[in-house]
Amino acid sequence: MKSFLKLFFLFSLIFLISCQPVKTKTTLDRVYELDPGGKVYVSRNLSENPPRTVAVLPFRSLVGEGRIERSRSLFASLTGRKETPVDSIAAKMRRAFFGQFSQLEFDHVKLSRVDQILKREELDSWEKIRSFPPQVLGEILGADALVFGQVTHFDYYYGFLYSQLAVGLSLEMLDSKTGEVLWKAHDARRDHTVRVVYDPIALVVGLFQVGFAMRPINMMRAMDEICRELVGTIPPPVDSL
Repeated sequence: MKSFLKLFFLFSLIFLISCQPVKTKTTLDRVYELDPGGKVYVSRNLSENPPRTVAVLPFRSLVGEGRIERSRSLFASLTGRKETPVDSIAAKMRRAFFGQFSQLEFDHVKLSRVDQILKREELDSWEKIRSFPPQVLGEILGADALVFGQVTHFDYYYGFLYSQLAVGLSLEMLDSKTGEVLWKAHDARRDHTVRVVYDPIALVVGLFQVGFAMRPINMMRAMDEICRELVGTIPPPVDSL
């Protein structure tokens, strides 16, 4: 009886901890959701001598929306949309990241201002921007640090009673004066839906639930989640700023 009570108390404690609001997934969350963590690098200078002003530059997408393996037609029928241009995906992820990043106590250069200055300087592609000296970029943007980003995953996977949404980002913050990498992160978020059925009625319900999990709103939530978690790995600037 005592062993049962101890076990019950342990599971209750784990459940209560998992219900607490957190910025990042716990180990229990990752194991349960089959969602391993990515890689994050934080320079000591980012904590000891953080930049005052940060500019988030345009992102680049390495993938296209709607890449459902063996089921493009299903995605089209579920969402009623055609495949979204790659540039649109990059812009969505950039806005999602900036929405989370702007909550940190840095001075942020507005996205619209960044785009205006880049257009004026005829830096109209990610390749041109990335190859431009960070010292010059920092000077024209009025920023002490620059954030570059690439969308590595933006996929819908479907297989009968299984579906998966995958969103991935590769991000890098550079010191605009020295070119030093202050922060670097590479991670992906995966939302799995799987159903086990035992009769025809459960099969119909399971197919509906799997299809319903592939709604675009769930992908937007995955985008918000990965941006929130990656921003959570950035040390906030000291109070003196």
